[in-house]
Amino acid sequence: LGYYRWRGYKYDSTLCHYYYSNRGLFYQQKLDNATFCYVFTSIVKHNNKISKMKKCLLVLLSVFMLIPIANASHIIGGDINIQWVSANNYHIKLRAYRDDVNGINMPASITIGVYDMLTHVQVATQVLQKTNAFTLVPLGDPCYTPNPAIVRIEEGIFESPTNLIIANNPNGYYLQAQINARNSLAINVQTGGTMVWFATMPDPAIGPNSSPDFDDYPNDAYFCINSPKIWSYPITDADGDSLAYTLEEPLDAWTAANGTFAGSGPYPFYQPLSWQPTYNINNIVGGAPPMSIDTMTGVITAAPSVQGFFTFAIRVEEFRDVNLDGIKEKIGETRRDVQYISLNCTGGNPPQFLNLVPVNGQTIQVPYNKLYCKDLIFNDINATDTLYIEMISPIFDTTILGMDTAWQAWPTPDGNGDYHYYYNYNSGPPASWNDSVVIPPNQWDPIVGAEWNIGTVAQRFCWTPPCESIDSIYPFQVNAFSLGCDGKSQDSIVFNIQVIPPPTSLPLPADLNIPYGDKFCQDITFSDTSIVDVLKLTITSEIFAMGADFPSLPTNYLYGGFLNTGVGNGVPNQVSVGTQFCWRPDCEHIGGVFPVRAILSSVDCPSANSIKDTIIFNLTVTPPFDSLDVISNVFTPNGDGINDFYTFGYTNELGEQIGGVSNPCNDHLEVQIFNRWGILIYENENLTDPTFQWDGKNKSGNDVPAGTYFVLVHGIY
Repeated sequence: LGYYRWRGYKYDSTLCHYYYSNRGLFYQQKLDNATFCYVFTSIVKHNNKISKMKKCLLVLLSVFMLIPIANASHIIGGDINIQWVSANNYHIKLRAYRDDVNGINMPASITIGVYDMLTHVQVATQVLQKTNAFTLVPLGDPCYTPNPAIVRIEEGIFESPTNLIIANNPNGYYLQAQINARNSLAINVQTGGTMVWFATMPDPAIGPNSSPDFDDYPNDAYFCINSPKIWSYPITDADGDSLAYTLEEPLDAWTAANGTFAGSGPYPFYQPLSWQPTYNINNIVGGAPPMSIDTMTGVITAAPSVQGFFTFAIRVEEFRDVNLDGIKEKIGETRRDVQYISLNCTGGNPPQFLNLVPVNGQTIQVPYNKLYCKDLIFNDINATDTLYIEMISPIFDTTILGMDTAWQAWPTPDGNGDYHYYYNYNSGPPASWNDSVVIPPNQWDPIVGAEWNIGTVAQRFCWTPPCESIDSIYPFQVNAFSLGCDGKSQDSIVFNIQVIPPPTSLPLPADLNIPYGDKFCQDITFSDTSIVDVLKLTITSEIFAMGADFPSLPTNYLYGGFLNTGVGNGVPNQVSVGTQFCWRPDCEHIGGVFPVRAILSSVDCPSANSIKDTIIFNLTVTPPFDSLDVISNVFTPNGDGINDFYTFGYTNELGEQIGGVSNPCNDHLEVQIFNRWGILIYENENLTDPTFQWDGKNKSGNDVPAGTYFVLVHGIY
């Protein structure tokens, strides 16, 4: 007995069963010899007394072994579901599934432990009682029903009459339960082991939060050999959190040696089940393609090539923008272990998806606020088969999109009452619908919960994505199956719809040089008949604090000489908008570079992700032309029109002013003219005008005699 670390015992005088721990792994042993059983009991009791003296030494190892190990055989899976009731008040439910062909009865109760996420200290336990009667999962669908002598699954629902009351804790918590032993029939993992249920929850202080819910075991929980199966669990999250999906290794019992954890990855205190040769996390069930899961949609693909039982686990993590900073962080997770059998299913050919668009895995971009419709069509090689079709997507969910959900639409019937569906749409130009099918109206089957038709089945959906859906990606799954197929999961197409703003491109004027003193006007225009929003143009620049403005224009004004918006200058409008601004730069603006920003945006959808385009161009104010040229030193004020004035320049024989051109923003001259006796006979009136002209008269207005005069000039020219 020195080889074992005893954690207590449970004795039954009839069965003489004991539970013991060998290096962290738990076992059950039946002792058939009554005498040996009695002696064994005595030793156990004696060792229990000794263990009390070693209590302090064992506490580090014991903290992970406080929950009793229940005993049941051939458990194949299940999950823990945490339901928020009120602040710090949670209802815990555990689903357990067992092999009813080969196993013993479901236990009457299962104990769950609650632990601090970081310290691993146990903070609570809850005993969950089985609340449902003996219940078998109704395996099978309209296509195939497994032989109940080979596979039969019992479901056990375990709940407590009292809720879990738990304190706020920034570390968060994890919940776990274990049961011995796991079903030993799986061919992809080592047989036996301990069944582990595991889930995590965040700090209750973040408010209402329930874990993702796997719902009941699916009816089609089996594979058909060499037949790809595509399916997803109906996982829901009551809080609308974002979910991420992964396939995981099933967990075995807690294990710790010398205070160190033996596991790795997200579960350091668990040891994963060991894989059988050729199987691993990247090749869970064998076959081609390898088993995989879409991390965003949870859609699973698997195609085993041999018959047998396969064990695997699905992990669902939930994310939330807890701090309202646009960053989503993980707040919890739950896992479900399952065991599927692969069978030699019999059936006919699956339906064929006719659409060229979409294809499996494709992402279709759809403009918001614009009607989008799509026909989805399947047919069967056997034209007499009854085909079912169903569409599954968040875009039909009012809890996500309110009143802006997609809807099923029906084509206008022809003269025979038949519907025309199109599966090859060409966006053109010109746009055209090709490759149509003509079928009578679908019928609704309330038992199957899907529409059906004979040989060929189709559905049309339409959606006008709302403003709030911009930049969102919505998974869309369309399923089809017939009464002669291998299961409706065989015929699923999964694609994504991404909502985007319609493309816009605001024409960009070139950078412009505008002359000082002249009135400058600029038109900014946009027009696109494919956009259904009311648009507006917003013009901003520092020049509007310098006298620039938006002039009043008639509603029929042609912006840019070609665009008539039918509304006043700068008024929001649908399809086309135009704005004109005007400015007369002054002297202080010369040489300045003034950026102008024009923003095109939607009035209907002011979201930052909606219609928006911004252009920036520059206005550079140029100085007036000026020059310095010949300054004449002779003039003849005789009235003949030639050189009648003295100025900085001269007048030619045609009477044209020749010479310098003044810069009115910079030039200023003080001009004084004296005769040879030093008497001031002329000065320009404002003492700054560089464009003075002396007509040969003195201050009294009389002609001065011909002769030499002296000009004194102060200033800039």
